[in-house]
Amino acid sequence: MAAAGALALVHLAWLLAHFAPAIMSADANGYVVQARLIATEGHTWFATESPAQFVGMHWLEASPGVFHSRYPAGLPMLMAAAWKIGGLTGALLINPLLASATVLLVFFLARPLAGHACALIAAAVVAAIPVTNHHALDADAHIAAAFFLVASVLALRRFANAPKIAWGLAAGVCLAIVPTIRYPEAVAVLAAAAWLAWRVRPLWRAWPVVAGAAIPLGVLLAHNRAAYGALWRTGYALTNEQTGFGLGHFLDHAAPYVLSLCAQGPVLYFAFGVAGLAALVIDRRRRPDGVLFAGIVVPLVMVYMAYYWGGPGAGTSAIGGNMRFFIPTFPFFATAGAWLLYRLSQHLGDSGRAAVGVVAALQLLVTGPTSEQVLERSEGTRSSAARARALAETQVPRGSVLILDYPMDESLDAVGRWRIVEESLVAGTGGRDGPSKGGRPPGPGGGPADVEDNRPRPRQVGKNRGQLEHYAGLSPSARAQRAWADLAGWAGGRAIYWLTHSPDALENTLPAGAASERVAEVDAPAIGFRVAGANASAKLRLVRITLPRR
Repeated sequence: MAAAGALALVHLAWLLAHFAPAIMSADANGYVVQARLIATEGHTWFATESPAQFVGMHWLEASPGVFHSRYPAGLPMLMAAAWKIGGLTGALLINPLLASATVLLVFFLARPLAGHACALIAAAVVAAIPVTNHHALDADAHIAAAFFLVASVLALRRFANAPKIAWGLAAGVCLAIVPTIRYPEAVAVLAAAAWLAWRVRPLWRAWPVVAGAAIPLGVLLAHNRAAYGALWRTGYALTNEQTGFGLGHFLDHAAPYVLSLCAQGPVLYFAFGVAGLAALVIDRRRRPDGVLFAGIVVPLVMVYMAYYWGGPGAGTSAIGGNMRFFIPTFPFFATAGAWLLYRLSQHLGDSGRAAVGVVAALQLLVTGPTSEQVLERSEGTRSSAARARALAETQVPRGSVLILDYPMDESLDAVGRWRIVEESLVAGTGGRDGPSKGGRPPGPGGGPADVEDNRPRPRQVGKNRGQLEHYAGLSPSARAQRAWADLAGWAGGRAIYWLTHSPDALENTLPAGAASERVAEVDAPAIGFRVAGANASAKLRLVRITLPRR
């Protein structure tokens, strides 16, 4: 127990050594902005104030001018509680804490099966997986889903062995929290429910689990009803992603994902884990654990293999890409693999223990250094964003209009201090979700008339209809002129600020008569997924713009 606790604390210290208080992805914006709204305004939605206002990629228009995050509110509610205590930084600490807590829970998950030493190895395996550590410092939902899934299995196991009300309530609450964090992980809830029906006799004795589950599920359904008009309707329905599962996608993804799980996921413990799951199901003594673990892991893996999003995920892109979907399964692969190796050590004695040590050493030799590289890259990007945030907080007055390029618009939008405008809009090309060059008016469904309405897609067709209609049909120069007029009205006579990598973007787009003054600059070499002009710099420059009075 002491060793497992020490391992979890070392893991947390490792993560915090690379922590920077900033986000750098559209996914994170969908969670953190929602957390801020819950913490500061008591609701999960916002309404746009100007046609020029930036709206994050994962914010979907549920009614005209009103936007809800596509993601459920489970993780944002946790982050909101932390926001109340420590602001944005407090909210961003939730995932590192949950990641390290999961390491400890894996030890408790594996110990009844594999003994103390092999359980400690299973926890170390989870602690060193690169994709897990990458997302431990990202403000998305995969880490939280893994934590509550493992916690629910531990509580379910205790309840099945000794049906005490407290364990049943804990199992139900933790299990039902999982789909409030990640909708697809609801398949694991169904598997656990079926397992409970098998293991608990008479069935009515499972009422504490049902009662516990009713609390978070009731909150989720009430949120869906308020946000999307029906208990069963989610944000994904607005982008047709409920239609994005199919046999064709499964056949395309199965082999590449298996290869990626071997290379970028649990690595050696993926193979040992799969074999261990099969052996646990066959072993009469351990069958209950095997059926529960396999009932969770197999449907989850198959669901994400059948999902339209993503491709093979080859190479290092899988670290921050498609392998994130499988993070909640890693504790179970690690536990099943640890049990299999434990049985090997029992049967072979010293030679078996030597084999276990070699496998563990190879596993950690591969994943440990790779995790450090991933964490260093993550730290570089977020540290740059954190410096930009600190600069803006000291130099840009609260409530000012602030022009930003991607991904800094997604990042600083989370702070909630400024009126964010996307750089491409004032350049006349339209925002990422706004009108394209030569913008066409929206069709009957809200998007361009030639767009197939029922295709699953990550972006909402016809999103921000007010902006689409406001800028539709204008040439790039006319669109930029109208955007600057909108910014002037939104700024209310105050100065406008622009934080940019590219002097070209500034010099070529300011309206006639506008005056600009360089305020400050900050090193930000790791920010940006595209080069914004020939003279793009490794520094972010903050410029104050004064528009002519009309």
